[in-house]
Amino acid sequence: MAGRAELVDQVKGMQRSDPYGRQTWQDYCEAHLGGIKDPNRHDDGTLSTFLNLYNSGGLPVSAPRPQEKGYGGGKGGWGGPPSMGWEKGGPPSWGGGGGGMGMGGGMGMMGGAPGLGDFVKTGQRQSKHWTNAWQTYCALYGGGVNDPFKHDESFTKSFIDYVGEIAANGLSALASSQGINLDEVQAQSTAKRPMALGGGGGYPPAKQPRMDYSTDSEKMGLVDKVKHLQRTNMSAKEAWWSYCDNQCNGMRDPMRHDAASLEAWLASQGAA
Repeated sequence: MAGRAELVDQVKGMQRSDPYGRQTWQDYCEAHLGGIKDPNRHDDGTLSTFLNLYNSGGLPVSAPRPQEKGYGGGKGGWGGPPSMGWEKGGPPSWGGGGGGMGMGGGMGMMGGAPGLGDFVKTGQRQSKHWTNAWQTYCALYGGGVNDPFKHDESFTKSFIDYVGEIAANGLSALASSQGINLDEVQAQSTAKRPMALGGGGGYPPAKQPRMDYSTDSEKMGLVDKVKHLQRTNMSAKEAWWSYCDNQCNGMRDPMRHDAASLEAWLASQGAA
C-alpha cells in the first residue's frame, strides 16, 4: 500500500495535470472533508479512498469551473475545460516520473497507452452508460480492475471496438427497420466527394463488399457464432479483423456480411 507522502504527491500531481481531477478533488473536499483541500491535512485512508474512487470511475467527475486558476498560484492555469478534456494539440503526455494518478508506486500513469486511457476517462466524464459498460467489461475480462491506465493497449482497444460493434449493430438494425439502405447512403456520400486536386476526375470509388441486412434465423445464428468467437478468443477476433480488412473492405460488423461470407470465415476457424 502506498505511504502517506506518496498519496499526498499523487493527489497534488493529479491536480496539476488533470483539471477535471482537480475540480473533483475540490468538490469532494467540500462535500465530505469539511472543505479542507490541502491533501497534507488528510490521513492515508481518506486520500486512498478518494484516489481509488476517482481512478475506478466511482466518483461523479466535475468539470473545471471557467474561472478556475492553476494549482499553486495560477501559473499555467486552466481557463476553462479544454476540448475533450485535453489541451489544444492532443492528449497530454503522461511521463513515468513525477506526479500522477497511478496507484501503487510512482506517480506516472501505469500500464496502458496514455492516449487510450485518457479516451476511456473522457467517456466516463461524458456518459454514465460508458462508465457502466467499462466497469462491466473490466469485471468480465479485466480482473475487476477499473483503472484504464493499468490495462494494456490491446485490452482497451478490444473494449472500444466491442462498444463500437454493439452501437453499429443496433444502428444498422434501426436503419433496416426504418427502410434506410445504408449501401445507398454510403454510395451517395461517395458520389459527393470533392474532385481530386490536379486531376479531372473524382476519387476512384471504393470497392464495396456485398452487404446483407437480412435477419433470417440462419444468418443470425452465423452472426452470433462470429460475435461469440470474438468475445471469447482474442486470436479469433484478430483473425476476423484481418479477414474483414483484407477481403471485405474493412467492414467488421457481422450483421453487414452475407451468410456466405460468414460461413467462409467460420470454416477457416474450424467453427462452421
